[in-house]
Amino acid sequence: MDFENTLFCGDNLETLREYIPDDCVDLVYIDPPFFSNRQYAVIWGDEAERRSFEDTWEGGIESYVAFMEVRLRELRRVMKDDASIYVHCDWHASHRIRLLMDKVFGANRFQNEIIWYYRGGGVSKKYFGRRHDNIYYYSKSECVRFYPDEVRVPYSPETEERLKYKARAFRGNRVYDKYEPHPEGKHPDDVWLIQPVMPSAKERLGYPTQKPERLLERIIKASSKEGDMVLDCFCGCGTTLAVAQKLNRKWIGVDISYTAIELVKERLSRIGVETSRVIGMPTTVEDSLRLKPFDFQTWMLKKLHCYASPRKTADLGIDGFTYFKQYPVQIKKSEHVGRSVIDNIYAAMKRLDKSKGFIVGISFTRGAIGEVSRLESEETTTIKLITVDEVLSGCEIEE
Repeated sequence: MDFENTLFCGDNLETLREYIPDDCVDLVYIDPPFFSNRQYAVIWGDEAERRSFEDTWEGGIESYVAFMEVRLRELRRVMKDDASIYVHCDWHASHRIRLLMDKVFGANRFQNEIIWYYRGGGVSKKYFGRRHDNIYYYSKSECVRFYPDEVRVPYSPETEERLKYKARAFRGNRVYDKYEPHPEGKHPDDVWLIQPVMPSAKERLGYPTQKPERLLERIIKASSKEGDMVLDCFCGCGTTLAVAQKLNRKWIGVDISYTAIELVKERLSRIGVETSRVIGMPTTVEDSLRLKPFDFQTWMLKKLHCYASPRKTADLGIDGFTYFKQYPVQIKKSEHVGRSVIDNIYAAMKRLDKSKGFIVGISFTRGAIGEVSRLESEETTTIKLITVDEVLSGCEIEE
């Protein structure tokens, strides 16, 4: 089956094994978790969506290495013989990633350790400022496709003057023509000064580990041609895929987060990709039970055409609101939602001065249904109980 320009929602190891055949990818770029043991909290887009995810490994560094090794072996399998792979990491585990890449691809397949250097604020009283990431560039075989002319960089004014002087000094001997500067700029080296995505940047989506398009543009141009297949199986907010699309490459993206895949779809639609094929998105109640709580919540809110609550704390248990009258919506990833949930949203509605609210759950208890009836008859307060089945059947919230 042809998976050109396809998004996969799911575990990338399972996706690679089930869907991606041998020897079909020209270029791999991955930006996996960094073993940073951090928790990221982020506001996404105009709807102020928030997402928290943990980059933690209960088994420590050995668990992280095992996680990466099986995935790198699968990536090597799907790469063509002349394909390249770039693995993005930082100081937390770069030493282990380098050894692991040598193990999986072979030390003789190492091409570069690229230092992505960027400026930024903040200093430490204990150590030098940490201002770079590491990107390991390996090939699958001795056949390496590399196109430096596509990514040449401008000469500095000082270098241009020096080259002109040497060219003038030795041109008469007809030996030193190498001092003639290349018209497209100098051969790129392995230290790249590229600023991260700034808060005011147009491409900024709010994704916590979003990489700048300039960075991916250099990688994709250097190691692929138009029409080649680019794979990113930790695609996050889709920078690799968006740049590949703009550069007329084919692409495959994989991410375990439903929310991330939704964000990628929106990002691609902005550059004219209206028919992205998506495999693995939830379509049934059973699928929903496999989602993480935040992904389940986002899925339900989007299905109901509501927006997420912008508040991270003290949100009164409210997960989102309807667009037109800002009625509160609460999402529960559970069966037998009981009366206590009704009491909570009722208290929140009072504080928000709202006479109507909505609760989504897999199922509701008789106590919850009875309390909703009592509130409607005695308190003139309407709380609509909506099951996940009803949402999947196309239920729309009445305004």
